[in-house]
Amino acid sequence: MISGRALHYFDTVARCRSLRQAAAKLHIAPTAISRQIDLLEHQMGAPLLERGPNGISLTAAGELLAAQAQHTLRDLERVQEHIADLKGLRTGRVRLQVAEGVVAGLLAPALTDMSKRYPRLNFDIGIASAGHVVEALRLGTADIGLSFFMPRHDDILILESARLDHHAVMAVGHPLAGAQEVTLARLAEHRVILPGGAFGVRQAIERSAHRAGIKLMPTFDAASLETQKSLALNGAGVLVLPPMAVARECRQGELISVPLAADELEPARMDLCVFRHRTRSFAVEACLTLLAEALQTHDGSTPSTTD
Repeated sequence: MISGRALHYFDTVARCRSLRQAAAKLHIAPTAISRQIDLLEHQMGAPLLERGPNGISLTAAGELLAAQAQHTLRDLERVQEHIADLKGLRTGRVRLQVAEGVVAGLLAPALTDMSKRYPRLNFDIGIASAGHVVEALRLGTADIGLSFFMPRHDDILILESARLDHHAVMAVGHPLAGAQEVTLARLAEHRVILPGGAFGVRQAIERSAHRAGIKLMPTFDAASLETQKSLALNGAGVLVLPPMAVARECRQGELISVPLAADELEPARMDLCVFRHRTRSFAVEACLTLLAEALQTHDGSTPSTTD
């Protein structure tokens, strides 16, 4: 039988692709890892690692075991969390994949509050597009997804949604900074900064522009929100974002947020979601409750809950 320790060591080596780095991460000697890998190879009846001049690579058998190891270790961790729940220990880890635009205005305050209530909980936060959020939920590398314009799938359960209107966002000295509202046609006359085509916000903008017969070509195509904001702060162009994503910069007088003209662009739909077919631990349920409450306070329409 394969031991949990051996599987954990192998999983770490597979991620690091280096015995030395894996040993440092695990705080053990490299020889201890080598012994466990040798044992695994004996049990599997096949080599799992190949050592070459550029470091360690996985064999075909190693790739199969690495994929299974990730699922097995995640399942074991969830069992441990559920057992801790039964004991009332309130421990565990919550893995989130979120849109970068929700971090400052919604996620950070909510998780700060939660960490104060439950100091023994830990959080892994990854930044991803809506499509990647779906993939992470299905693979089990994320427990919770929070993103704009989540695609609808039968196995992805939307627990709460909120509507956020888009604004045009620009530096203080930009020609549009004094406007009461901005149309897409007027926006198209200026340099525009947009996220990549995989992002739901970009797709919504392109749909609206197409319906209006407007050709909106971004001068800057940047996936990172921080990159987008840095460009705008330097006067490089105009962003199209929900005000929540730039609330801090607007409060500090660094950026100006101007509403888009009514019905020019469909509101951003921010969805809180999970994988439908996975049991949720106390930690995940508590986090979902807090995030749902935070979404309701940001909602520009009537809060909605989907069963």
